[in-house]
Amino acid sequence: MLEGLPFFCAIIPTKKGESTKTLRILFCSDALVIDGITSYILNTGAALKKAGHDVAVLGRWAGVKGFQRRYRQEGFTVITCPSAGVGNMYFDMRAKLFRPDVIMTDPRRSFPLATRIKRLTNAPIITSFLDPVDKTDKPGRDIASLVKFSDAWTAFEPGILEQLHELGENVPIVKMPRPVDVLFSPSELPARENFSILCFGRLSRYKTPGIFHILDNIERIQKHIPDFRITILGGGGWRLWKFKLMAHRLNKQAGRQCVKVLGAQDNPRRYIEAANVVFASATSAMEAAYSMRPVIAMCSGYFGQVKAENLDAAVRSYFSERYVKEDFSGLIDDLFRIYDEYNDEGFREDLRKVSRELGKEFAAEETLRSFDEITQKMSGIQRHPKNSA
Repeated sequence: MLEGLPFFCAIIPTKKGESTKTLRILFCSDALVIDGITSYILNTGAALKKAGHDVAVLGRWAGVKGFQRRYRQEGFTVITCPSAGVGNMYFDMRAKLFRPDVIMTDPRRSFPLATRIKRLTNAPIITSFLDPVDKTDKPGRDIASLVKFSDAWTAFEPGILEQLHELGENVPIVKMPRPVDVLFSPSELPARENFSILCFGRLSRYKTPGIFHILDNIERIQKHIPDFRITILGGGGWRLWKFKLMAHRLNKQAGRQCVKVLGAQDNPRRYIEAANVVFASATSAMEAAYSMRPVIAMCSGYFGQVKAENLDAAVRSYFSERYVKEDFSGLIDDLFRIYDEYNDEGFREDLRKVSRELGKEFAAEETLRSFDEITQKMSGIQRHPKNSA
């Protein structure tokens, strides 16, 4: 049996002025591994689900820990199986049974899967650009295909929206933020004792230079912050084991468990709430800053501490994800300044300002408003006939 597969589309009561049209929304994913795309699906899908839409996510199992459990917790229908390719006959059958009214996808490896499902179901495609428009030389996800098969394009980063408009194609473009307030919320800072430093994000070559810099300066950190603890979250193949070996060596030298490497986690919220400072980029940094934690944004480049005065620049760089300044020399000094100012009221008020601004710009309410705008602009949005009964 296909347990949990919904076979009806309900109309739910709404407030005056809100849309009463609920849709079956199918997210297509290359695989359900824990990364930025699947995190976007989790947050955006959760917002749509809470608004009354039926949500499903389809993607192959890659043999590693993914978001399947979290998707099910949020009430998604999860369609997955081991697969050598992105698409297969089982996915075709399950997609047709789900009867999507809308398909949502990213423009990369999952896009050919979305176009395959579109041919089977006639559902329109909303393509969400979570990265700059590049890597379009692959068949089936080239610019011509993205234009031909997409019924709308979305993005939330200013630079990516500019790129989409420069393409000049006749595809509706809507700014649709990823909601930060569905699965996270602001909370008060923990006490400064046993100062917890959280390094959070995928352990790729692109995202780990700053973490290596921290570990290389651990003796300097020990002198300024004697009771520090470092927790490293994120999957990353052989790099994960490299960090575990480094942690073992550093803990042995320190004579205590000062560095923990925990690998991929499908629910990082409790680690963020326990942290005194978070080193991260992109979504991870945004979620931590909204949670009212001091954030030092870093990736292959170094942005520095996110503050109210530089929040616009931080958002535009997607919290260092698009930043190219490869100079980490100020990182340790930034960490020490946060530690020294930690209990100052001005410092904490700045954290509150950052959280409030992110809560406004990346609110679930705004995501849903943008989604309604898309459905109004897309001529192809029509319920599957069997969903209108």
